[in-house]
Amino acid sequence: MTEMIEYIELRFTDILGQLKAMVVPCKPAAAIADVAKDDAIKKGTSCDGSSVTGLASVEASDLRLDPDPSSLIELPFVSQRMAAAMCFVREKGSKKGEYFSLDTRGRLHWAFEKYLPGALRLEAKIEPEFHLTTSEGEPFDFAGYADTYPQSPGFDILLQLANALREIGVEIRVIHHEVGEAQQEIELAFSDVRSVADNILIFKNLARAIAQNHGIDVTFMPKPFEGSAGNGLHCHLQLWDGDKNLFGASKDELSDTAKSFVAGLLEHAPAITAVANPTVNSYKRLVPHHEAPVYISWGHMNRTVLVRVPMLGEANKAAVEFRSSDSMSNPYMLFTVIIAAGMDGVNRGLSPPEARSEDIFSMSDKERKKLGIKTLPKSLGEALDALEADKVVSDALGEDIMRTFIRVKRSEWEEYLSHAVTDWEWRKYRDA
Repeated sequence: MTEMIEYIELRFTDILGQLKAMVVPCKPAAAIADVAKDDAIKKGTSCDGSSVTGLASVEASDLRLDPDPSSLIELPFVSQRMAAAMCFVREKGSKKGEYFSLDTRGRLHWAFEKYLPGALRLEAKIEPEFHLTTSEGEPFDFAGYADTYPQSPGFDILLQLANALREIGVEIRVIHHEVGEAQQEIELAFSDVRSVADNILIFKNLARAIAQNHGIDVTFMPKPFEGSAGNGLHCHLQLWDGDKNLFGASKDELSDTAKSFVAGLLEHAPAITAVANPTVNSYKRLVPHHEAPVYISWGHMNRTVLVRVPMLGEANKAAVEFRSSDSMSNPYMLFTVIIAAGMDGVNRGLSPPEARSEDIFSMSDKERKKLGIKTLPKSLGEALDALEADKVVSDALGEDIMRTFIRVKRSEWEEYLSHAVTDWEWRKYRDA
């Protein structure tokens, strides 16, 4: 490994949330603080937007990557020292600070400024779940919840991933084997959702890199194995005003602000689902009895609801947990719509329905109907319909991102409906 940092990876994302990058040289630097002063960080580089899904058309594809110095890190697990920074995408000739309409990272920063004025900020703690798999796509282990080494042979990989994250300043809360075979989780601590969105992309990238170094693979697919637990991205949310958590009224009670935020999430849940669960496979996870939400409801410490209120303990630790999202989502779009939906509830003073303590999965359809409990969209197509019909959520994303996302995802849905032949179909019909 060379002694100096000589290259910077300028990172950005396509509309699907896939990490992309251009690498530029910098003056040899002994520390990341020196890289931050380099002209390469000030200048950025050009990018052909037409070659990136949902970023630009061939008629207007000349874009620039504008590095965000606050996101600068030194990459772990590379053959030589290298820095990396997340970038805003800019149109050439745009005004300083102007966000490009198809840059989803820029759109999240725009939404933060618009919906959270003054000292308001939304923080999130996230629980990304994933599976370790063999190179043939089979489960890497058959351990169960909270099993450790040697029952959980991938534990060294989890520790290496956790160490890599801590090395770049991402705080870890807990590391453990999840319920499903080969299913893992590393919980990341509360932080401003703008940095959390960056960290989700970093997390996925590092997980794949470290796993590949061990000769295995990682998948964040919401439902990689039939009949097994799915992979979610639970988001614990807190709304702060300076040093005050606005979600806590007391150690035992949510504030009215928190309840209105929950009401906003519930009202816009069908539209949020298109962004939070953006793949055909996402809807194989959102089924009853697999610890994934299906019904639009909320409650305290109830894992069958969409929005769960964990045990409070003290007012400044109050949070609400949004449980439907998965890691196939573009995290910038995800937090954009969560902010817009929650703050719509706060600004309108909405009240949520009665909190549910019952097992909603065990209720009959008649019981749920009587209580006014509706169901999340059951397919990507249904979710896209809900997104197009929701003005609050679609306005938050902006016309260009909305149009492009709907086009890309409608095409994906149509491809699945009209062309895909699944293993289930082969088993069901091959001998008919």
